[in-house]
Amino acid sequence: MGINSAAAGGSGGGERSHGSSSAAAGMGVGAVRMKKAAGGGGAKARRKVREPRFCFKTMSDVDVLDDGYKWRKYGQKVVKNTQHPRSYYRCTQDKCRVKKRVERLAEDPRMVITTYEGRHVHSPSRDDDDAARASAEMSFIW
Repeated sequence: MGINSAAAGGSGGGERSHGSSSAAAGMGVGAVRMKKAAGGGGAKARRKVREPRFCFKTMSDVDVLDDGYKWRKYGQKVVKNTQHPRSYYRCTQDKCRVKKRVERLAEDPRMVITTYEGRHVHSPSRDDDDAARASAEMSFIW
């Protein structure tokens, strides 16, 4: 606080005033350096890491094929030059970031293109009915 009051024009001698102005100049340079350091880190854009993609073509009447995982639809988009929309899905398992994109081929609407982005961090989920049936079969055997 003493530097600020001296730099503001306190009643000191010539040397003291000169010393405080150089301290203020030094402080200004430090402030500029801190701004650059803070601004440089925040100004950099983080690059998104692309997950591996796998694409499958299947001839099917049903859009969403059963692949053993549970999915939640989070979007749909109209695609140019086709009357069939593209649907977007996410895996419902906690901390699993896999996405799935489902669309019909414009040239042949019987073909379904399923694109997976990412890798599952868990085993395929089973329906509650399948799990109940499996446990009932196990109790029958024992």
